[in-house]
Amino acid sequence: MTNEARNNLILSMNDPSNILYSDEFVVIVADQYPKSEHHYLVMPKEDLFDVRSLKERHIPKLIYMELKGLEYVMRTTGLFAQDLLVGYHAFTSMNRLHLHVLSKDFCGPHMRQPHQWNSFNTEFFIPTHKIISELQSIGHAVLPPNKKILHQPVQCNKCDFFTNEIKHLKLHLKMVHYVPQIF
Repeated sequence: MTNEARNNLILSMNDPSNILYSDEFVVIVADQYPKSEHHYLVMPKEDLFDVRSLKERHIPKLIYMELKGLEYVMRTTGLFAQDLLVGYHAFTSMNRLHLHVLSKDFCGPHMRQPHQWNSFNTEFFIPTHKIISELQSIGHAVLPPNKKILHQPVQCNKCDFFTNEIKHLKLHLKMVHYVPQIF
């Protein structure tokens, strides 16, 4: 990814046509490459690079980001909190801290590769509460040692089924768990 492309989130959050919600602390936009039917990004207006840049003083901001993200998505989609996955990628390709709030269906048109699935369904995806706990106890978020976890076989998020192919996982989800074939 080019350095210019790494700034797309910053450009997006400053473009009024992309903004779904904004207040003095956060901006919410739709993910431009949705991995689920409902996929949104919550970004702080404060210039924070990623999870590695977080300190204990950022805990109130993390709580606020999650509350605003959940509030917005639940209000606009009719989904409940238990239907949503909320958290941060351990390593990001974009130059702005951003919280993902997405439906657990993973039926988005851009869920095409195993590494995309694994980025949301392994320890590569870190829930807010885990980051907060680690900031309180050791002063920083604990991240996986590398990105290798993204390249392992994919496991169904509802059972123990494993495969190396997204198309097999999607078929499994449709046939076994009755997830609609939106993708």
